[in-house]
Amino acid sequence: MISAPQPSVVHLFTVFRQIGAGELRIPAFQREFVWKPRQIIELLNSVREQYPIGSILLWSVDRKVLEIASNRVTSFPEVPELYPTSYVLDGMQRLSSLYGTFHFKDGADEIFDVRYDLRAKIFYHATDRSIYAEESSIPISSILSPRHLLEQQARIASLPDGDELLDEMLATQAAFQDYMIPIVKITGAEVERVVGIFERTNSTGTRLDTVDFMRAITWNQNFDLNHFLDQAHSSIEDYGFELFDETIIKCVGLLLGVDPSDDGLLSLRSRSAADLISAFHEFPIKIKVVFDFLRNWLKIENMAYVPYEGQILVLFKALAVENERDPDTVGALTRWFWAAGFNESLRGKPDHYVVKAVDNWRTMLSGRLRGLEPRLRLNAQDFQGRRLITGKALSGAFAAMFAHHKAKSLITGEVIPASAFMSASDLTSFQSIFDRSDLARHGYDVGPSARIFPNIILSNSSEETGAGHDWRQYIIRMFEDGREDVLASQFINEQATHCLLDDNVQAFLDVRSQSLWDYAHSLVDDGPSLMEYN
Repeated sequence: MISAPQPSVVHLFTVFRQIGAGELRIPAFQREFVWKPRQIIELLNSVREQYPIGSILLWSVDRKVLEIASNRVTSFPEVPELYPTSYVLDGMQRLSSLYGTFHFKDGADEIFDVRYDLRAKIFYHATDRSIYAEESSIPISSILSPRHLLEQQARIASLPDGDELLDEMLATQAAFQDYMIPIVKITGAEVERVVGIFERTNSTGTRLDTVDFMRAITWNQNFDLNHFLDQAHSSIEDYGFELFDETIIKCVGLLLGVDPSDDGLLSLRSRSAADLISAFHEFPIKIKVVFDFLRNWLKIENMAYVPYEGQILVLFKALAVENERDPDTVGALTRWFWAAGFNESLRGKPDHYVVKAVDNWRTMLSGRLRGLEPRLRLNAQDFQGRRLITGKALSGAFAAMFAHHKAKSLITGEVIPASAFMSASDLTSFQSIFDRSDLARHGYDVGPSARIFPNIILSNSSEETGAGHDWRQYIIRMFEDGREDVLASQFINEQATHCLLDDNVQAFLDVRSQSLWDYAHSLVDDGPSLMEYN
């Protein structure tokens, strides 16, 4: 049985005694100590001034659940492994900073050798010679050592302003001795429920997630998840795509036959190190299939245009795990991918919804999975009412649609390479034809932004284009030059051009909305031809 997190406050020096006795331990999954010297000084200043430094999240267990970190990666002492004990889930950097500073000894990491200048009332590192004031300074480590503290008191008392400095020394000692740290403790040893409680309460404001727990429960002397995640990121770097740690782990889990859910990932603790290592080695080869699909079929070269993790997982399951790459399947996956973007069908969906899509991807592609059918739910008017916003699914699909249509420059008439704008994470290559004042003069209310879909064209950033260009004149010039092919590539047909010539902005936007919708409909409901990509 596991109880809800129990908050309490504990004296800082009591926490130190617990660390020294092995009652608080750093799990081996935690990253190494990474704080900078400045951060340690800021922490000490906060404690000295009695400012809050945040809660410490502990997991109390009565038996071994996680491996313990070596003292080579933390300032905690090497003490026998005894139970019961508490794992530090959040607060490792803060506790390591405080414990290491107050227990600094010769030979330890110099980052913990901190002094306090009683006269200037500042903390500084012993290596910082620019403000080194030895005569009025004491090592922070002396505060916990009665003998060393007496030696420092005797030395300080001999100074001309010794009485004032001794008062500051005693006040500093009292500030640390009286400081209280909020502790939130989870009790029990069921990993799955610990994760669930943390996700639901998150009372400490930390960002611990399933990946952190994965690091904990899979770590052993033969397998370090941090190491293999670093390897995975390095191996896919050349592909030009980036993935979150959690997405990589979910793909590895799919290779091992587990669902991409928290429970599924946590079940990997029962797998051998050899199985996990093998899956991580296989991952770069398998994910390349998905990256090739995105680049070749959708012209996508940046994960910013793949708004939902579920899209990656479905493609990975179908193309990489089950190796289904026949033309009909690839075409169906392409139509579904477009539909998920245009419909924003995975927005805000819980994990179990995504798991269902991954497990039943064939059913989904056939249109028999409610809410995820590969059909366009938007109408032409919807295109006129939506704005281009970086990071949004519909905007990503809109941008990819221009790449797929091989949009041509309104200045040169040449095809704008997809790599020129689909490899960037922003949408700066897309420009407004009319600005807000233009639209307002014609009675068109667009609200806070003129970047509604039918008012957007694609520019080539290498041509020094920008918001100062009058895109209406470029459209008219292309029409007068007989370059209807250029205009069509930007979803501007002859009817729309005549509306522009007649200065009928509303009609122009109406016609262009229909052209955009027609093409989106063809991508989702008609599907691509395999020959288009060969």
